[in-house]
Amino acid sequence: MSLWDIVTDAGLLGALLLIGQFLRAKVKFFQSILMPASLIGGFIGLALGPSGFHILPFSAQLTKYAGVLIAVVFAATPIGDKPISKKDIKGVGGFFYQNTGILMLQYAAGMALALGILNKIWPGLNDGFGLLMATGFYGGHGTAAAVGAIYKEHGYPEFFDLANVSATVGLVGGIVLGMVLINWGTRKGYTNYVESPKQLPEHIRTGLIPENQQKSGGKITISNMSLDPLAFHIGIIMIATMLGKWFSVMVKSQVSWLSIPEFVSALLFGYVMQFFLKKTGATKYVDRYTVQRISSTATDVLVISAIVGLKLNVIAANFGPLLISFAFGLVLNIAWFLYVGKYSSSKDWFERAIMNYGRANGVIATGVLLSRVVDPDQKSRGLEDTGITDLLNRPIAIALQALPPIFIAMGGAYPMYTTLVMWVGFIVLTVVALAFKWWTPGKMQYSGGEQL
Repeated sequence: MSLWDIVTDAGLLGALLLIGQFLRAKVKFFQSILMPASLIGGFIGLALGPSGFHILPFSAQLTKYAGVLIAVVFAATPIGDKPISKKDIKGVGGFFYQNTGILMLQYAAGMALALGILNKIWPGLNDGFGLLMATGFYGGHGTAAAVGAIYKEHGYPEFFDLANVSATVGLVGGIVLGMVLINWGTRKGYTNYVESPKQLPEHIRTGLIPENQQKSGGKITISNMSLDPLAFHIGIIMIATMLGKWFSVMVKSQVSWLSIPEFVSALLFGYVMQFFLKKTGATKYVDRYTVQRISSTATDVLVISAIVGLKLNVIAANFGPLLISFAFGLVLNIAWFLYVGKYSSSKDWFERAIMNYGRANGVIATGVLLSRVVDPDQKSRGLEDTGITDLLNRPIAIALQALPPIFIAMGGAYPMYTTLVMWVGFIVLTVVALAFKWWTPGKMQYSGGEQL
């Protein structure tokens, strides 16, 4: 393989992204379900690529890009980020339970479904199958790539393809069913800022922003007479990514039984880079928005490369348990929206709950998209509180991504013990939520002295 093979892969993936955006801008069906360009292009590439008609000449490295790109995404996570203040945390308890509770429940319920039912119907099913729902739904394609990389080292390489299918189903299903919930909510009068989802701006539907509404993509913090600002930010992120890879390899070489996933190490060195940037006073030259654009670009390429590289024979061999798991996950998220989201916000419960519903089905972008439909001006603070709670529960999310695959792969009673620990964690969090009235089952909370 030569460097030109990588350039060819990048060119093909770039072309598919552009085709996806073109179809999103022109085809009403894609606009109606708000399907991201990376998914549209990914499905086209899947049909024309190595798992389809073999028309597009992708290299053998196609399926490996996701494992590298997820390390880039995690390395970028802390860089340029601002710490949470006590003022920010105040009042987000209910939203924290909405967000973190469904995260933990997806893992616990998914494992219970696999061990208690699916493994009885399909005896040869890997115990790790129970992690698929949470990995794909709450985690999205990035987590699918991360956990898939872990399982490649623990004898379950099929997990990568299955998890990416789960992420795709969660994303598309979340958008489609989210729009159904929004239509239902507007008819019931639950929404406070719109009367109909048809009020969604045209640029949200097509993905093309009118010239008079276009915004800057970031700040220029370094003079391009010295160094291009984009190169400066990419350099910081890539150093953290590289150090993360080296650290994982070093640990493995010194302690043969210990394997630290590259994305976890990259996140660790992302925090190290942020620490040094703060200590040297260089954070004023780091533009968080530019870092986010780099991370989002890596995510788009990750998504499309993962979908194009899917092995359809692996999906076909697991179709039955996948179908049951996906149906269960979609129903679980809707139930959480109706019975937890409705009773854990002191204001704008529908706008905030639909944000979390989208988040629980894929990525924050899905939640933002659904939230913009019912709250165009972001008056409900759903976006801000999602950002805060995602920072607060990040250690829990990373632990659930990195640790269960390792313990479950040990076999024996470890899968059951792992599942029990997940359930205990969820129950403890729920007890705390009830004690602090973050969640008041069956009783609407109040806003401005008036019951919602």
